[in-house]
Amino acid sequence: MSKIIRKIRLNPTVTEMTVEAPYVAKKARAGQFIILRASEDGERIPLTISDYDRISCTVDITYQIVGASTMALDALNEGDDIPDFVGPLGKATETDGLKKVA
Repeated sequence: MSKIIRKIRLNPTVTEMTVEAPYVAKKARAGQFIILRASEDGERIPLTISDYDRISCTVDITYQIVGASTMALDALNEGDDIPDFVGPLGKATETDGLKKVA
Protein backbone atom coordinates (compact mmCIF):
# COMPACT_ATOMS: atom_id res chain seq x y z
CA MET A 1 0.00 0.00 0.00
CA SER A 2 1.14 3.52 -0.79
CA LYS A 3 0.05 6.45 1.36
CA ILE A 4 -1.17 9.73 -0.15
CA ILE A 5 1.02 12.45 1.36
CA ARG A 6 -0.37 15.50 -0.44
CA LYS A 7 -3.36 16.23 -2.69
CA ILE A 8 -3.76 19.53 -4.53
CA ARG A 9 -6.70 20.38 -6.79
CA LEU A 10 -5.26 22.31 -9.74
CA ASN A 11 -8.67 23.03 -11.29
CA PRO A 12 -12.13 21.39 -11.10
CA THR A 13 -11.00 18.33 -13.10
CA VAL A 14 -7.22 18.10 -12.60
CA THR A 15 -5.50 16.97 -9.38
CA GLU A 16 -1.90 16.43 -8.33
CA MET A 17 -1.01 13.83 -5.69
CA THR A 18 2.21 13.07 -3.90
CA VAL A 19 2.37 9.40 -2.96
CA GLU A 20 4.81 7.66 -0.64
CA ALA A 21 6.35 4.97 -2.84
CA PRO A 22 10.01 4.27 -1.92
CA TYR A 23 10.63 1.50 -4.46
CA VAL A 24 9.17 3.52 -7.34
CA ALA A 25 10.97 6.74 -6.33
CA LYS A 26 14.29 4.89 -6.07
CA LYS A 27 14.21 3.73 -9.71
CA ALA A 28 12.04 6.36 -11.47
CA ARG A 29 13.39 8.24 -14.49
CA ALA A 30 11.96 10.88 -16.82
CA GLY A 31 9.28 9.55 -19.16
CA GLN A 32 8.21 6.55 -17.08
CA PHE A 33 4.78 5.72 -15.66
CA ILE A 34 3.04 3.75 -12.91
CA ILE A 35 -0.06 1.57 -12.85
CA LEU A 36 -2.41 1.92 -9.90
CA ARG A 37 -5.75 0.75 -8.59
CA ALA A 38 -7.71 3.17 -6.40
CA SER A 39 -9.50 0.30 -4.64
CA GLU A 40 -9.01 -3.45 -4.18
CA ASP A 41 -11.58 -4.24 -6.88
CA GLY A 42 -10.82 -1.20 -9.06
CA GLU A 43 -9.58 -1.02 -12.61
CA ARG A 44 -5.84 -0.75 -13.25
CA ILE A 45 -4.95 2.61 -14.80
CA PRO A 46 -1.60 3.93 -16.10
CA LEU A 47 -0.49 7.42 -15.06
CA THR A 48 2.67 9.31 -15.95
CA ILE A 49 5.13 10.10 -13.17
CA SER A 50 5.23 13.89 -13.12
CA ASP A 51 7.98 14.13 -10.49
CA TYR A 52 9.83 12.03 -7.92
CA ASP A 53 12.00 12.63 -4.87
CA ARG A 54 14.47 9.89 -3.98
CA ILE A 55 15.27 11.47 -0.59
CA SER A 56 11.66 11.70 0.69
CA CYS A 57 10.70 8.48 -1.21
CA THR A 58 7.73 10.13 -2.94
CA VAL A 59 6.27 10.15 -6.45
CA ASP A 60 4.00 12.84 -7.90
CA ILE A 61 1.18 12.01 -10.29
CA THR A 62 -1.12 14.47 -12.05
CA TYR A 63 -4.41 13.23 -13.46
CA GLN A 64 -7.63 14.48 -15.02
CA ILE A 65 -10.97 13.11 -13.84
CA VAL A 66 -12.44 11.52 -16.98
CA GLY A 67 -14.10 8.29 -15.84
CA ALA A 68 -15.00 5.99 -12.97
CA SER A 69 -11.40 5.01 -12.12
CA THR A 70 -10.02 8.54 -11.91
CA MET A 71 -13.18 9.57 -10.02
CA ALA A 72 -12.47 6.78 -7.47
CA LEU A 73 -8.84 7.93 -7.21
CA ASP A 74 -9.98 11.51 -6.66
CA ALA A 75 -12.27 10.38 -3.81
CA LEU A 76 -9.15 9.42 -1.82
CA ASN A 77 -7.60 12.04 0.46
CA GLU A 78 -4.33 12.78 2.23
CA GLY A 79 -3.53 9.93 4.62
CA ASP A 80 -5.49 7.34 2.60
CA ASP A 81 -3.75 4.33 1.03
CA ILE A 82 -3.65 3.34 -2.63
CA PRO A 83 -3.75 -0.49 -2.63
CA ASP A 84 -1.71 -1.01 -5.82
CA PHE A 85 0.96 1.44 -7.02
CA VAL A 86 3.38 -0.37 -9.36
CA GLY A 87 6.31 0.97 -11.33
CA PRO A 88 8.29 2.53 -12.71
CA LEU A 89 7.30 1.11 -16.08
CA GLY A 90 8.14 2.03 -19.66
CA LYS A 91 11.30 3.16 -21.37
CA ALA A 92 12.86 6.25 -19.83
CA THR A 93 13.44 9.30 -22.01
CA GLU A 94 17.08 9.70 -23.04
CA THR A 95 18.39 13.05 -21.77
CA ASP A 96 22.13 12.37 -21.59
CA GLY A 97 24.16 15.15 -23.20
CA LEU A 98 21.19 17.53 -23.47
CA LYS A 99 21.38 20.90 -21.73
CA LYS A 100 17.68 21.74 -21.54
CA VAL A 101 14.78 19.32 -21.58
CA ALA A 102 11.11 20.28 -21.37
